[in-house]
This record gives sequence, C-alpha cells and structure tokens, in this order.
Amino acid sequence: MTDFSIRTKIIFDIPLQVFFSTLDSRSVFIVADPMMEKLGFTKKITDTLSQKKIAYEVFSEVTPDPKVEVIAKGLGKMNSFKPTHLVAIGGGSAIDTAKGMVLSNYKLFSDYQKPTFVAIPSTSGTGSEVTSFTVITNGEDKKPFVEEALIPDIAILDVDLVKSVPPKVSADTGMDVLTHALEAYVSTNASTFTDALAEKTVKLVFENLPKIYQNPNDLVARDLMHKASTLAGMAFTNASLGINHSLAHAIGGTFHLPHGRINAVLMAGVVEYNAKNQCAAEKYQQMAKELGLPAETAEMGVKHLIMAIRYLNKALGIADHFEEVGIVSAEYINRKDQIITLALADACTATNPRTPDSQSLGELYLSFFKN
Repeated sequence: MTDFSIRTKIIFDIPLQVFFSTLDSRSVFIVADPMMEKLGFTKKITDTLSQKKIAYEVFSEVTPDPKVEVIAKGLGKMNSFKPTHLVAIGGGSAIDTAKGMVLSNYKLFSDYQKPTFVAIPSTSGTGSEVTSFTVITNGEDKKPFVEEALIPDIAILDVDLVKSVPPKVSADTGMDVLTHALEAYVSTNASTFTDALAEKTVKLVFENLPKIYQNPNDLVARDLMHKASTLAGMAFTNASLGINHSLAHAIGGTFHLPHGRINAVLMAGVVEYNAKNQCAAEKYQQMAKELGLPAETAEMGVKHLIMAIRYLNKALGIADHFEEVGIVSAEYINRKDQIITLALADACTATNPRTPDSQSLGELYLSFFKN
C-alpha cells in the first residue's frame, strides 16, 4: 500500500516571534543551535515567552552530527522540566537532537506523550522540520532512524534565520535539498504526490541556489530555497531516499565531511548507477524535461541531467571527487568494506530503484575518489 500524508502545520512569511506571541502553552523546552543563541534568535523566542509569562528552559549544547551523549544530556533536562511544547531551532543537528530525545522517550516509556513539537530550521537543507527521519551518531556509526512520532507538529519557515548563511554552507545544504528531491523522485515508494513535490523542488534549486551562492543578499532566492527544502522534506518523508544518502551517511560518519557536500560529490555517479534501471532512467528523463534539457530518449535525458548536476557543482565550488577535499587515498580505499557494509544496512537503501550488492556498490564507491 502506498500512502501520502503531511502531518506538519507549516507557518511561513512571518517572523518567528509573531508565532510565539500567540502561543498557548504552560512551558517550553528549547533545543537551540549555539549559533542561534549567538545571533539572538533564541532570545527573540525567550523574550516573547517571558512577556507571556510562559516558563521555559534552553538546552544549547547541540553539536554537529548529534551524538548519543548530547541527546542523553538534553533528554535528562527535558524530562525534569516536563514541557508542554518542545521547540528545536537551528540546523539539522538541532532538530535531529530534539528528535533523538523524543525517540529515546518512546523507547523508554510505553505510555510517553510527546509535547507539541515545533521545528524552526536555520538552514535550507535537511527538511527535517517536516520529516520522520533523524540521524544519530554513535562513535563512527552515523545511523538514520525513521519513526512517525518524530514528525514535528509545527514548522516555522522564517527567512531571517537563513539570510546570513555563508555561501559555502548555502551550497552544501542546497545540494542536500537537491539530493532529497532526486532520490524521492526515483524511490520505489514514489507516487504522483511525491513526484510533484520533487519536480518543483528541483526546479527551485537549479533556479535559486546559484543566485544565493553568488549574491547572499538575494532574499527572494533565499526564501524560495528555504521553501524548497521543506518541499523536498515532504517528498522524501513519504517516498524515502536511496543509496546517495546511504553512502553519504557512512562516508560522513567515517570522514566527517559536510553531509550536503558528500551528497553533491556522489550525486552524478549515483544517477548514472541507478539509470541502469529502466524505470529510474525514464524518471530521470522526465526530470531533465522539467528542467528544459534535451531528453528525446531516456539515455539522452540521463546524460544531460548528469551534466547539469556537474555544472551546478562547479558553479558552487564543489569538487568532483573526494581526492580534492583532502582525504588520503590509502585511507579511503581501506575503508571501502566498512563503508559498503554500513551503506547496505542503511534504511535508505531499501527504496533505491536499483538493488545494490557489495561488489557494484564497492566499485561505485571507488569511482568517487579519482577520475
């Protein structure tokens, strides 16, 4: 059975403090990216809560690639506070940390009732504000979890939070958006509904990501990329992902590179790999047509979509291969079996259009290091 649902109420085109000025709550626990505190966005929330005499507590010890130790620390504080609302503000790591806390409580307490969960993204990338996905790091194991209970109840899209994101980070997170959309589009769980979201997302990324990379002050393009991230999240939380993300999770946990940049390096090669599946090739052909690329045949569409991805990476200053980002060749090769084992076990692999085996995935992995 294929289904489609949007469980998150999405608030957009208003400042976040306007939302909190109307909030009906007894207490709010805030999981905040340290940068959100530094830039004053957390204070905008807490000042509004103070004016309304709503109790709050802030946990701001969020780290990149949220680790089980950090989640456990935040969990203890949240459970002592017993909030009616849980607010996560920041990048994917802040939202994933809050999701990790919710997930832990569901595993610990059979009768757990989560607080109303509000997610406020500060990057245009993960789509985590509308998804059932979280990624948690335990040592070198970067593992995705998928649970319906992790979907935020409310998402607030405020362009003010992303207007100062540096170009390199905008590029990395924006390519994560593109990966979400392309993988959802060819997923074995794709549907007419997820296809519509993916097609719109891909167009928005190709039209707007180069603009904000070249001109970070283009707030119209930033706003459209922020919404594209959420559209992609809505697509992949319903359709799931594929080996682009499976490999990215494993490589990121091992070599600690930015997730979106890893996805960008992998993307063209993964499209070529998946296009050996005829259904995937025809979907890529349709996506090429949506972008106005020559695509009279599936082969032509795949070829030009790959070229468009490579040109976009070049325009964003993203390397074609991992040798260009400082990974030592011997270490990359020696980690192959570990990476492939992790990728094959990753939940995202199950919905990849082409079923991988260790040999073909190993060959694909090695192809990302050198020309």
